[in-house]
Order: sequence, then C-alpha cells, then structure tokens
Amino acid sequence: MTMNKKTITKVLFLVPIITIAFTLTSCVIDNISSYCISNRTNDTLYIVLSTSDTLDNLIYYCEQSDDTLRPIVPKDTTRVFINGKKIILDNLFYALPDSTVFVSPRSFEINDTCYIYTIKSQVATQYTIEEIRAKKMYDRRSVTKKDFRNCLFEYRSGETSGVP
Repeated sequence: MTMNKKTITKVLFLVPIITIAFTLTSCVIDNISSYCISNRTNDTLYIVLSTSDTLDNLIYYCEQSDDTLRPIVPKDTTRVFINGKKIILDNLFYALPDSTVFVSPRSFEINDTCYIYTIKSQVATQYTIEEIRAKKMYDRRSVTKKDFRNCLFEYRSGETSGVP
C-alpha cells in the first residue's frame, strides 16, 4: 500500500506540471506587426491609411447640429464648431510634427495599394469634410506595403511615394 501511495503522489505532482508545460507550449501567437506613419513635416496633420481611393470620413467621429452630444472619450477626440455644427474629430489620426500615428496593418491584406490621406489640422478644424473634398484641401499618396520600411512610412511634404 505504501508503494501505491508513493506512485499516486508522484502522479499528482507530475500531472499539473505536464498540463502547464503543454498549455504554455501549445499557445499560438498571432504575430502581426504594427504599421506606423511618421509626420516629417512642420505641420500638425490628421493622417489616415485607407483602402479607398477617395477621402472617407474616418477622422470625423460624428457631426451634430447642437451641443447636446457628450464626448465619448474626451481625451481621444477634438470638438470644434464648423458652420454651426458640432464636429468631433478622432485624435487617433492626429499627428504633431515629428510624431507617429499607428495604422491598421490589415489594409494590405485586402489590397496591394492603399492611400495615405493627410489633412492639415487648421483645415480639418475650419472646414467640413464635404468642403475639404470639393476644394481638394488634402494630400493623397498611393502606397504599397514595400513603401513601409520596417513597418514605418515617413510622410514628408511635397514628396510622392513612387507609385503611380
């Protein structure tokens, strides 16, 4: 009976260790690299990476005609009034000079070519998205995954990416 007790003790000791080792070695880690766009201009910009070849509404979190809307996350948004409407801009796209914004690496899973749209902060806070589109008050660059060196694209004034 003593032998049986020793064997049972060993098994009870080894089972949790084997279970933990198996659990730790069987994990699958999804290794997706973050992509970044660095603002190498002297301007504060809103920067968006998009699969769309036209400027979309991504930076405009919402628009409302009165001031009753409470901010969802006040630190992550900028509130301005344009033509009497409260506009809430998403600060995820906000890039001071020499700063970086993170963009979705999933954009390149769908398309080989994506587009970087930049809008100067003073434009984004004074004009509606419709006016910005109509007057082409933004910059658009075609980019491919290869344009991101070590997952970083350095946005500079007046340059083109080399992609037609």
